[in-house]
Amino acid sequence: MNTYNWASMNLLGPLLDAARGTSTISSLRELQESQWWSSDRLIELQSRRLQSLMHHAYEHVPFYRRYMNEAGLVPGRIQSASDLHLLPVLNRADVRRLSAELRAESVPGERTVVVRTGGSTGEPLKFLSTPFDRFSRGFARSLRGQGWAGYRLGDRSLVVVESRERSSSRLRMMARLVRQVQRRRQWAADDLSEEQLEAMVRVVESERIQFLSGFPSALHVRDRGGLTHGLRGMVTGGEPLYENQRKVLSETFGVVPLSKYSSNEILDIACQCEVGDGYHIAVEDVVVETLDQDGRALPSGEVGRLVVTNLHNLAMPFIRYELGDSGTVSEGACSCGRGLPLLSGLGGRQSDVLLTPDGRRIPGIVLPWSYLADSGVRQIQIVQERLDLVRVRVVLEPAMDRDSAVLVTESIRSRYGAILGEAIKVVVELEAEIPAGPSGKRAVVVSALAQNERQGWIE
Repeated sequence: MNTYNWASMNLLGPLLDAARGTSTISSLRELQESQWWSSDRLIELQSRRLQSLMHHAYEHVPFYRRYMNEAGLVPGRIQSASDLHLLPVLNRADVRRLSAELRAESVPGERTVVVRTGGSTGEPLKFLSTPFDRFSRGFARSLRGQGWAGYRLGDRSLVVVESRERSSSRLRMMARLVRQVQRRRQWAADDLSEEQLEAMVRVVESERIQFLSGFPSALHVRDRGGLTHGLRGMVTGGEPLYENQRKVLSETFGVVPLSKYSSNEILDIACQCEVGDGYHIAVEDVVVETLDQDGRALPSGEVGRLVVTNLHNLAMPFIRYELGDSGTVSEGACSCGRGLPLLSGLGGRQSDVLLTPDGRRIPGIVLPWSYLADSGVRQIQIVQERLDLVRVRVVLEPAMDRDSAVLVTESIRSRYGAILGEAIKVVVELEAEIPAGPSGKRAVVVSALAQNERQGWIE
């Protein structure tokens, strides 16, 4: 550890926490210690936090108070994750419909963070969280996972990101300050042409970047030799990391990439460690259940619907929230020695890449649809039928009037047209429903042109 790494962890990080009223560094230290606890001790901590969350939900969240009263439940009845079956599973549509009832009465607006997300199923959502949940616990989980890949706070890093929706000037200022202190550079993921990818690699080399993170498809550079200097590590997320992707990235950047499982609603849920046999679930902060199609709990080793409970979002608790993904909680412990259980068999979140006449490859996952969360859009699907045509299918709320619908469709056409370029025509069509595919998942971005490329990439 060099001087800047030490200063980042012991001086600069705590100063940033004091400036923004967070506790990221102390949360990170806590997580770095608890990862080595026994599984029994970790589950005991998880259960205590779950019990506290249930009392909070009953006392301050109208939906859960009403539900438990009608079901004859008291908060103390839910002692551990095995008791969560007494509560309903909520999906994204439920959270939109019940948003007013899911908001905690005890958390004032100035102590909340408004978050918008597009989601992997094309259903925009706006929800509330708290600085502690996102900037303390969520960021700390991310830093711990990056540490498993070799990252040390203060390492020069580059993260490939999607376009973000506008936030307050204070949040933007704090984000810039954090990036400067952490020596983290951002690279836009809206252009995956070979020229841009090569330019990214040149920046990695010239600035002696030590750590990379981003979408697997946004980090892939074809037919290229390795770097002139060694990276410390790499973490990918947002999409599945396939074995041949791992091989290509390893050859290009000289390190074996690790993958994480996260969502914008919960942030980091699980991450691979250096052993790479599965994804360690952050049970200190989340509960992960696997359910069958009828909502019954599945034993370890069986693949089912993933349902997640966030133990720290007191502003709008996500309890038994279904993300639309599948997986299994594995039996046995990881050989790394950590007591955190393992998640494996992850499915879902596959997104096609859109191709443009000028040779760009745009990962569908970076097209913005989170900004539609409070504009009356229930579902969205983006389909590329030809190189010069992208069709956007939209389902609106039934109560939306004609003028509002026109504004939304024009907004989509304008924003997507600016990203895709003038050579691609963007057609917006209103639909009554966008059905799910054979797997039960609704693909948000589908490109007939990218099928051959994707088949060669993931097989």
